[in-house]
Order: sequence, then C-alpha cells, then structure tokens
Amino acid sequence: MKNLRLLTVFAFLFIGSFSLTAQEIGVVSIEEIFNALPAKKSADETMDKMVNAHKTEIEKRENALKAIEEAVQTKVGGKSQQEIQGMAAELESMQKDYMGKQQELVTYQQAAAKEVNEKENALMKPIEQTVKNSIDKIAAAKGLKYVLEKGMLIYANGMDITADVKKDLGIQ
Repeated sequence: MKNLRLLTVFAFLFIGSFSLTAQEIGVVSIEEIFNALPAKKSADETMDKMVNAHKTEIEKRENALKAIEEAVQTKVGGKSQQEIQGMAAELESMQKDYMGKQQELVTYQQAAAKEVNEKENALMKPIEQTVKNSIDKIAAAKGLKYVLEKGMLIYANGMDITADVKKDLGIQ
C-alpha cells in the first residue's frame, strides 16, 4: 500500500514535470518570418541580380566555345582526310583557343560560385542574427526554455511565437 502511494506520488510528479516542460517549449516558423522580412527580400533581389549577371557571362563564354566547335565543323565538313591534314596547324590553333576558353570558363564558374556564396553569407548573416535576437527576446519574455523550428516537427504542441517575433521585427 505504501509502495502504491509512493508510486502514485512519483507518477504525479512525473506528469507534472512533463506538463511543465511542454509549457517551456515554443515553436517558430523561421521561413515565414524570413519571407516577410523586407531585408530578406532586398537580399534576394541583390542575389538574383548577381546570379543573373554571372549566368549571362557564362552563357556568353559557352556560346564562344560553341562558335569554335561550329567553325571547326564547318572547316572539316565534307573535306577529305588529306585536306583535313593540310589544315592541321589551323585546327590545332583552334583547339588551343578552345581549350584556353574552356579553362577560362571553368575558372570563371568557380570564381562566380565563390563570389555568390560570400555575398549571400554577407547579406544573410545580419538578417539571421536579427531574427535570432528577436526569437531570443520573445522566448525570454514568455519564459520559454526551448524554441523549435515549426516546419521540422511532425506534431507541435508548444507555444507558437511566430506572430510575436514578426511583430517585434515590425513585419505583418
């Protein structure tokens, strides 16, 4: 009997601590917040412009390579093996030009990828920090110990602080 009472007391303590823990957990939709931030929209526009400029340059370089390929096809098309051998020096020169342009394209693509990555990090880091600071502020004000990303959960029974964070950041 005494053991049953002790077990009952422990069960109530466990259930009580579990419900207290559930009240200490909040959820937030970071994607919803980011999508509503004007600074994020501005950063996206800046990134789109940069990426499009690089895409244009890459296409230009790829077209230059295609032009060399087409020029070679035109020169050798319908020619006999002897005629092609007679143009060996010219074809070799075109091949060197092609290889050089191809290497330049690869180098440009790598540099562009690095530049885009660095710019994205530079633009997003302060935005992410601002959102994190707001989440920390709202969580502390509501007495939450943990805040989880809402989109990552299958079931969320914690307090949703998304609207509070958006209000704190001055967005609707």
